[in-house]
Amino acid sequence: MYARAGEPMPKFEPDIYSSAPLKALFADEAVALSPVLARCTGEHGLHLLPAVAAEPPPLPLLGHWASVQVQGTRLGGDIQASGLEPLPFADDAFGVVLLRHALEVSARPSALLAEAIRVLEPGGTLAIAGVHPLGPWSPWVHWRGGAAPPRLTWPWWWRQRLASDDMKLEPVRRIGHFLPRSDSTRVGESVFGGGYVVIARKSRPSTVPLRPRLAAVPTPMPGSLASGARRNAR
Repeated sequence: MYARAGEPMPKFEPDIYSSAPLKALFADEAVALSPVLARCTGEHGLHLLPAVAAEPPPLPLLGHWASVQVQGTRLGGDIQASGLEPLPFADDAFGVVLLRHALEVSARPSALLAEAIRVLEPGGTLAIAGVHPLGPWSPWVHWRGGAAPPRLTWPWWWRQRLASDDMKLEPVRRIGHFLPRSDSTRVGESVFGGGYVVIARKSRPSTVPLRPRLAAVPTPMPGSLASGARRNAR
C-alpha cells in the first residue's frame, strides 16, 4: 500500500493483538464475560490467549489463573511448551477455561480445543472468544495481519465441535463495536458486534445405575412358639 504525496506512510503493528481496536475488543469481552463467569468456582482457571498482555476477567470465587500464550507452534507465558503437543496439565484440572482468540493463532486449533475440553473439570465453564468473520472486522484483520493474519472461524463451527463432545451450549453472544475502533467506550454485548463469545459447560459424568443383587437374609427364629401354634416340625 502506498501513501499519497505529503501523507505519512501507514504504520503496521508488529502484533495485531497489540493494536488499539483489538485491545478495546478484549476489554469489551471482559465486560461481557464477567457476569457469566462470576459464579465459576474451583482451585484453578486456564487463560489461553495470543502473545499479548491481557488480564482475565476477575472471578472472585476462583483460586488462581494460569495464563498460556499461544504463538502458532509454541506456547509461552506461565509454561514453555510446544503447541503441537498436549497441554501439560492433568485431566479435569481447571474449573474454567477461557480461549480468547487463541484458536485464531494456534497451529492446531481443533487439537487445542480438544485439550481445553480435556483439562476442564466436569461442570466447569469453557468460553471461546474471537473476531467474527462476518462484518467489517474481517477485512481489517486481514489488512492489519500482514502476511500471516489470524484465521477467523465462524462461531457455529465451534458450537458443532463442542456439541459433539456433549458440552451444554449457550447462545452465541456478539461483542464489541460494529467497526474496529480504539475509543475507550465499552459496550460489552452488541447485536452487530465485531467479536463473538461461545460459552459451554462440561457435562458431569452420569451416574451409573447399579444392578440389584439378591442376597439371602437370615431370619432369627424365636426360642418359643406362641400359644396355640402347632409343633409338627419335620
